[in-house]
Amino acid sequence: MRKLKWPPWLKLLMCAAIVLGTALAVNAGRPAQAQGPDDMRPITDFPEVMEAWAGSPHGNTYDLGKGPNTYCSRCHSPQNWDPAARPGPPPNCVTCKFPQDPELRIAPTMDFVEEDDWVGITCSTCHVVEGELIDTTSNAWLNPIAMEYEPVARANDLCGKCHTNSTGVSETGGRGVNHEIVLGGSAHRNWAATIGVRRPDTCTDCHDPHTQQPMGCVDCHSDVLDLEPHVIHGQAVSCIACHDASGADVGPHPDTGIWTTILTEMSRSGEMTTTAIVSHSVQWLVNCDRCHFEGNPAGLTVRDASGNPVE
Repeated sequence: MRKLKWPPWLKLLMCAAIVLGTALAVNAGRPAQAQGPDDMRPITDFPEVMEAWAGSPHGNTYDLGKGPNTYCSRCHSPQNWDPAARPGPPPNCVTCKFPQDPELRIAPTMDFVEEDDWVGITCSTCHVVEGELIDTTSNAWLNPIAMEYEPVARANDLCGKCHTNSTGVSETGGRGVNHEIVLGGSAHRNWAATIGVRRPDTCTDCHDPHTQQPMGCVDCHSDVLDLEPHVIHGQAVSCIACHDASGADVGPHPDTGIWTTILTEMSRSGEMTTTAIVSHSVQWLVNCDRCHFEGNPAGLTVRDASGNPVE
């Protein structure tokens, strides 16, 4: 009996058919993923999200004291941004209204934006929006110059579009912004200290993307409240006051009196002010003598780094 010989081209065709059939069989067992128009849903389907967003720091960005102009709008209202705008020389560095000013300061290096023309940070800033439809399956950054969407790999890349540092230095002596937020310290960055637990390494691990409200430390570390140092300090001392790794000053919150990380600096009105700041650098171990040092202004008991009283 003669052995049938297959032409080479037919062998290739049969191999291709087998590979294609296998791929189709594997994909048939996977859940279908929405693509294209199927990703889009009416914005009206999310009334709770819209309400939460409206009451968030990102939902109401028009403020005469925070730069309703074509320079500061780079982050506060990207679609109003003019790349040619820049800070000018003092006293009118930017177009805004300082607390002590009876009238708005107008900088000649940027335009003022009326509230009716202010776009703000909207759904379309972070999601693909087409008319009344929105894609909630992924994030994308709306480039305010090209007015085209740019894909982002993860939440940090999206947040970093505005929460970044820029020099903004111009020939007129202006300066930029210092809005970058970086997770630091050992507690949230060291895998060895979080074995078996996923460390929070994206902004949305701790911050709700729509309300921007942060989680509390005890939302994850619920088993530490009964430890003696935490019982002793009670609610008078915040977690970050002891567990800060950034080296920031620690003192009473100017509004609540709770000890936390603070910053004392000269305000735009020329007065020294103390404000509470949020540290994103967290460490496990603490040094008690950071606050309990000799001659501390709060009159706290003097202790060494381990918390033992110093005679």
